[in-house]
Amino acid sequence: MAAFIISACFYLFFALRYGVYLGSDSPGYINMISAREPVYPLMLALFRKIFGMDRYLFAVIIFQNLLMAAAVTALCSYLKKRFGLPWFIYALLFCTHFAEALLTQYAAQRAVVYTNSIMTEGITLSLWLVFILLCFRIREKGAKLSDAKDVFITLLLCALMTDVRKQMAMGYITLFVVIFFDRKSLKKPGEHIKKLLLIAAGMLLTLILALGGTRMYNYALRGAFKQNTRDMNLVLTTTLYVADKEDAELIKEESVRKLFIRTMEILEETGSNYRFAGKSLRELEEHYEENYDVITVNTTGPLFIEYAEEHGFKSGMEAEAEADRMSGVIVKSLLLNNAGTYLRVYVASLINGFVNTIAARHPLLDLFALFAYIAFTVLMVLCYRREETYAAAVCGMSVLTAILVNVGVTAALIFCQSRYMIYNMSLFYSAALIMLWELIKHGAFLKGKKAPSEEK
Repeated sequence: MAAFIISACFYLFFALRYGVYLGSDSPGYINMISAREPVYPLMLALFRKIFGMDRYLFAVIIFQNLLMAAAVTALCSYLKKRFGLPWFIYALLFCTHFAEALLTQYAAQRAVVYTNSIMTEGITLSLWLVFILLCFRIREKGAKLSDAKDVFITLLLCALMTDVRKQMAMGYITLFVVIFFDRKSLKKPGEHIKKLLLIAAGMLLTLILALGGTRMYNYALRGAFKQNTRDMNLVLTTTLYVADKEDAELIKEESVRKLFIRTMEILEETGSNYRFAGKSLRELEEHYEENYDVITVNTTGPLFIEYAEEHGFKSGMEAEAEADRMSGVIVKSLLLNNAGTYLRVYVASLINGFVNTIAARHPLLDLFALFAYIAFTVLMVLCYRREETYAAAVCGMSVLTAILVNVGVTAALIFCQSRYMIYNMSLFYSAALIMLWELIKHGAFLKGKKAPSEEK
């Protein structure tokens, strides 16, 4: 209880000192637009109903900060109990999370802690910590089918997070990989395959639940049993960024071809295409990131819907659905033809994502990130090779898996800004701390290395 009170006081300080932060995405959640997933707008609507129009946003950030305090306390307390940590290591675990908040408030360009923001990160950061905690527990128990409560809860949490923000569907991939590489289970292939098939079925069912929840939300609110609109806009943005105006001949549908030409003319005027970027990967990534919203928000967002309305589609979900369809036509027609340029953008985004996960972009911090990942991997290998430290290696592998999945998927769909990468920042340093402490505690730097044996 004392740990939670300290954590709650820390996070509530930001709410009381700085108050509510409204970003460019906030009105979309407040107004429940069709391009946004349902859970966060519904949460805002519930707080609006309970606390009234004048006070509900402040009540939201109080809740978000308390939720973060609870998630941090739960994760750190689990690790303390699991590894029998002394008080000073326990305190340092909290410090990794507190440092992340301090950096976002006082050192990041946005200059606001996410738990004060009316954006999905206000709750997804907390939910992700709970998800990772459950992954740790699942690996600790070996994901036994006879004790599937944690797996079931984790799958439901994945569904919930997906309906908060589609990026969080990365939880499904992370969970599957974490379970797949369980060392003890791999020694029993038949049982392991059976377990994986059942878990895959659970993933499919909960994903259907998540998608169905979005459709029910849109049906209740807008009378249309459909998914959120403008999801295709993410892939469309990258497709347009790596395309050339001459690619118009690849689009067979005449009206869509005209829309593509009109769009590319705008991108040429604004310099928002890869041809206007520098030659290095760093310059390419920076240009891509600077112009992503120029393409998505300023250009294709309004242009495609207006174009649909010009062709007789009603304003609202009907025009937005047509905009999505035309976006899909462009993506299918052009993306493979520009695979080489897309790959360069993807690699540049990957590098950016890995650095932004644990630091910020700067020549010195780029080098720091490289050495930090190398050191993390060395610690993980050393822990893996010793039975008494294997559990710490599991923590490291789970976090590294989460980083790889998040960076890999995000880089494929959007640029890897810190806002999308921060989910695993504190986890990276926490896992490194646990692995280092376990190696020190068991004398790994003094004694010879032990061969791996069966997990007890």
